[in-house]
This record gives sequence, structure tokens and C-alpha cells, in this order.
Amino acid sequence: MFDLVIVTAANEAQAKGYRAQLEGRSNHLVIPDPGDVRVGSLGATVNALRVVKEMALNPHSILIVHSGGDARRTPGYAAMGKAFVPMRDGRPMLDHIVEAMEKLPLPADGGVVVASGDVLPGFDYGAVDFSRPGVTGVAYPDSAEEARRHGVYIVDDASAPAPRLETVKSFVQKPAVEGGMHLIDTGIMFIDFPTAFLMRSLPVAGDIYDEFPAMLLDGFAPFSVSIMPECTFFHIGSTRELLEKLGDGRAYVDCANCELALGGRNVVTNIPRGRFKRLDLAEGECFTCIPYGRGRWLDVRYHIDDNFKSDGRWEEYDLGRIMKNVDYKRLLRLRSRAGRRPEVLRVEAPVRIDFAGGWSDTPPICNIEGGTVMNAAVTLEGEKPIQVVVSRRKDKFVGIVSKDLGKRRLVKSAAELADHHDPSDWCALVKSALAVTGFEFGSEGLDIVIYAGLPKGSGMGTSSILGAATIAALLGRVDTAEICELTLRLEKEMSTGGGWQDQFGGVVGGAKLLVSQPGETQQIAVEKLDSTWFASLLKERGLLYFTGQKRMARNILRKVLSFYEANPHDFAKILVASLKRDALAAADAVKRRDAKAFAAAVNGYWRDKKLLDSGSTNERIEELEALAAPYASAITLTGAGGGGFMFILAKSRRDARCIRRLFEDHAPTSFARFYDFALDESGLKIVCREF
Repeated sequence: MFDLVIVTAANEAQAKGYRAQLEGRSNHLVIPDPGDVRVGSLGATVNALRVVKEMALNPHSILIVHSGGDARRTPGYAAMGKAFVPMRDGRPMLDHIVEAMEKLPLPADGGVVVASGDVLPGFDYGAVDFSRPGVTGVAYPDSAEEARRHGVYIVDDASAPAPRLETVKSFVQKPAVEGGMHLIDTGIMFIDFPTAFLMRSLPVAGDIYDEFPAMLLDGFAPFSVSIMPECTFFHIGSTRELLEKLGDGRAYVDCANCELALGGRNVVTNIPRGRFKRLDLAEGECFTCIPYGRGRWLDVRYHIDDNFKSDGRWEEYDLGRIMKNVDYKRLLRLRSRAGRRPEVLRVEAPVRIDFAGGWSDTPPICNIEGGTVMNAAVTLEGEKPIQVVVSRRKDKFVGIVSKDLGKRRLVKSAAELADHHDPSDWCALVKSALAVTGFEFGSEGLDIVIYAGLPKGSGMGTSSILGAATIAALLGRVDTAEICELTLRLEKEMSTGGGWQDQFGGVVGGAKLLVSQPGETQQIAVEKLDSTWFASLLKERGLLYFTGQKRMARNILRKVLSFYEANPHDFAKILVASLKRDALAAADAVKRRDAKAFAAAVNGYWRDKKLLDSGSTNERIEELEALAAPYASAITLTGAGGGGFMFILAKSRRDARCIRRLFEDHAPTSFARFYDFALDESGLKIVCREF
């Protein structure tokens, strides 16, 4: 362990922020460049050594971590500094750098280690040799391509086996080499105390990786390099790298206290509670908030490829001034909640009506053909019928309650939690959601209450949407791509299978066209449709009727997939292509506000489903169809078929009333009934977050 860890800063304002984030660490010292003027990494090192002397400190070992950059290319953390970017374990990058440097074998007399605050090298730290006097760098062999981007050590024999210690003959920055292996600088430098004492007399200026090697080669002190056989680097040089290395490639969300609708490749950081009810970001859009001055917030909306270094964005937001006025108390108060699960978090979601294209979204069909679905999120009886509440328990158990089933269970072991592969087990969905979100039994206690305010086997995507809502409640955020992908994994954990349209149908509000391309990994393009006309059409002529017949979608789906695999006379593939055309036609009809064309697309879809599997319908369903036929423009079942909800588009408002009377007089079961429904534009959302 180092006796003293020094973190350098560009100015006193930045140093103030670093000190706030390091509060309580007695062996950490933040030292700004003198006079609030950037002096370079050599100047900052010299200044730090002078301050240690002035403070009459006498540490046996010192680590100097240079962190005086503006972090312009990662604006989401510019106020905090790159050294304080939270890693996957929630701790700042600085902690990982310090822990790594503590593995270096320092000489008995101690000394000073210099490292960068935005790079974490990875190599066999125990094999490093700092035994020679003077200054020793650390390098590893790599290609000419890497050499052209970094500092390179020159020794007598660069190809000799490593690890080894060599005298440095020369040091060059980004040489124009064409081939061969070259010794790349890792950015780590060891300085023994006699040399460190001499450095205090140097000018406070210059770069420790440029001017200082030249001084050493001119005789200021002995110069060696400890050569490692290999090295990796963890470096976050840009917003895109932040997304790729700490996110999942689709989104990176840290401390965002609002509902999010993300288009993909989004980075969202530091959004205070109550500033936004909902934040919509298109593909590639990023967002951060910076507290400054007296109670003010700066909202920064930017693109993932904006670098804020040469494109004028830094100046556009006046960030040079803002960074000197950051309110770190508010920033850290906001971030203190980032790692905490709320005491209570409540999620609500609509269900979905599948108007056309269903089954084309189901693997392996979508992997081979690509999927195309037109569906819409809807409320029932004026409410979002899917609800999940997650709250913390004082013990380490997991309580699961299903309000609609009237059942409860207390999970008291990791083995019981891992038993989630039986879809007939009413707890399997919640246990699978815990599995795919990475919950570790014993880490904390949770109570999870689920509720679905509509009949099971309804054909409204209930199970998938309930799974998505549970995942969102456990994650504490609404990231469409992440939630929908995890829901697919949840269904695999439960062994139920299924496609992607249900979760997208409920998570994303309104009417939309969902399209994927063939491929093992399904990336879903979501086209929101203008719902004004469509909502009016459904309100005037749309009917939603629960037939009273429940069915298991997976049973029908298995038959469909078997038929698709057999593909007699290429008929199954022809029908799948027709399903996708139906969806495109339905979406186009909504865009053109053409009720007749929309009805034709829905009818075509229902016809194709029955051709793919005759079990999609049955005698009771056909009796209802016959009753409604004189008054209906379109009829379909909202799910796989065999029962559940029936959607009817009447020819007119008057015809809708006629269908209601007929069905009420000829109800097939005592459970059959009409449900009032309406388009839901907001989709899945967090409606309560209490800390």
C-alpha cells in the first residue's frame, strides 16, 4: 500500500471536485497545477514533489496519478474527471489504478510511481524490475501500428525474451515505423527518491513522457526500462469507448432518475430526480446534467461521436466556465443514490394487440427470414394492466407475491431461486427475471409483487410484458433494447420460447411497425406510427372481446414451428412472407389513414395464421366470427389463437353497438366479456421510485 497517493488536477476548481469525491481517504492528496495554469505532466510531477516537501511529509512510497485533463471526449463525466468514472463494480477507475500499482514490487528504499488517471494497464505486475537507480519505465513489445500511436523505448535488443531490464538508448514519440516489433510505453514510470529530490529543482513545466526522457538521456539520472512480455489496456478515451467497455454496446446508463426511451447507442449520466419525467433519445444521442452555480443545472444533449475537443461543442455549452463552477455537493448527493436500490420501485405497463405479422418474430423464423410486426400498446379499462412493485426487505430472502393469483412464496435459498425452468410454476417468471438481471441471492432482501389485470392465456402478450416489467423494476431503469433482450433470455430460462414482438409491444407505447433482419442476433427497428387517426378509429369502431377460452401460446407455437421446419411444397415460407406483407400493409394503411386497407391487412393476417395452424381457431371462435361478420370490417385473435382476446373492427359506430348486443346475448362462456381499451402512448414506465 502506498503511503501517499497524489492525484493531480488542472486547477483549483477541478481539485475541489476531486477532493469532494475522495473525502475521508487520509492517504490521498489532491494537488492542482500552480496558478491554475496547465503545466504538463512533468510540471505537475515536479509541483507535487515540491508540495510534499513543503508539507514536511516523509512518505516511504508515493503514487502520483495524473488526472489534470478536461475529459472533453467523455462529457458525461467531465465534471467528475476520467479517474472517477465508475467501473462495473461501482468503484471509480482511480481505485482500480491504485490497486494495480500496489502490486508493483518497489525497492526496499521505496520511491515514486507515476501513472495516468485514465489508463489501466494489465500485465504481470510482480515481474516488473525497479532494482536499478534513477528512473525506470515499463514497456512491452507490440506492432508498428501501435508504435505509431505511442511512446517507444529504444534498447540494444528489442527482441530478447521478456521479462527483463534494459538500459534505455533512446525514447521517441509516435515514430514513423513500418514494421517489426517495438517496445511500447505503458505510461508507468518509477523514480527513486534521490532522483525525485533532484527533480524538485526542475522548472514546473513539460511532459514527463516527452521532455523528461530527453533530460534523462542527457544524463540527469540513469534511465532503464523493465520490459514485460505482453500488456493490455483499459482506456476510456471517448464516449463511444465508454459505451463499448462499460455499457452493453447499446446503452450505458448511470444515475439517471427518470423514465428513458432510448433509440440505441445512448450514454445517459447524472440526471437528477424530478428534472425530467421522461427523456427520449434517438439513436446515438447522449445526455448528461451538470449542477453549477446556485441551484442551476446545465442539460447537455450530444451525439456519441461528438468529441467536444475540436468540434466546438465544449465552447457551445461554455463548459470551460461551467467546470469551474460545478456544485459538487449536489453532484455527489445525486450520485450517492446511484448505487442504492430504492426502498420501493413501481412499474406499470400496457398490454399489446398484434394486428399483423405475429409469428414472423419467433426464432428460428426471424433468424432465417427476419421479422415484421405491426402492433400497438393498449390500456384496459383505463389502466395499464401490468404492474410490478419491488421493495427492500430487512432480511436476505426474496418474497414473491402474485396479487391476481392470490399466491405468495418466500424464497430462502439460492438453490430454490435457481429452480425456474418450469413454466407451470407461478414463481418461474420472477425467478427467471432475477437470474437474467444478475441478482445474487443473499446480497439483499427483496419483496416482489406482480399483477396482471387480465385473464391468463389472453393473447395480449401478458407473460412477456410482465417479464419485461419485472426486469425494469429490478434494474430500476427503462432501457427498451436492454429490457427486451433480457426478456427473450427470461423466456429461454423458463423454457417457454417465443418471439420479440410482445415485449416491444408493451414496452414501447403507441402503434408501431417492428422490423428485424435475418441473423442470429436480432436488432429490432421500431417505427412509431402517428396514432391520432388510429386512436380515433379504434375508439369509434374497435372492439376487444375476451372469448373466455384460455390457451397456452407455446403449444400452438410448437406446431407452427414444426410446420415451418417441414415446409411442405415451400408453403410455410410463402405464408411467413405473407405475414410480413400483412404487417407492412397494416402500417402503411395507418400512415395513409385508410381504414379499409387496414381492415384488409388484419383479415389477411388472420387468414394466414389459420393456414399456418388450423388450431388457431375452433368451433366457438368461428361461431363468434359468424355472429359478427355482417357488421365487421376485420376480425382476428390478438395472440397465437385458439382463444384469448378477439379484436373486431366494426364497419361503423352503429355496427359496433350491434356486435356488442349480439355477443352479450350469445356469450360462449360465463367469463366472456368486452373490455374497454385505448391506445397507450407512454408504454412501460416507472411510476414510483422512493428512496
